[in-house]
Amino acid sequence: MMKLTTINFSIPEDIIAALNKSRSEFTSEMRLLTAIQLFKAHKLSIGKAAALAGIKKEHFLTYLDQYQVPVIDYNADELEGELKRFEQ
Repeated sequence: MMKLTTINFSIPEDIIAALNKSRSEFTSEMRLLTAIQLFKAHKLSIGKAAALAGIKKEHFLTYLDQYQVPVIDYNADELEGELKRFEQ
């Protein structure tokens, strides 16, 4: 079983009110958006990002599509290296 840790931080209440979210909705959305950004920055795999968001990989892939984040994001050099690997 995965060991969990708790992270707490404070934000002004008017931010949650301005977003018209409950604390639970805000927390879930922050987890999801953080996971998406960390995946996009190549800091987390799909599995780890989905775990951070607290959802299944399949659902995380749906959110990546919704936020127009590519699942495979190679630069030209990385793509060339991957293609060469498959040519062997």
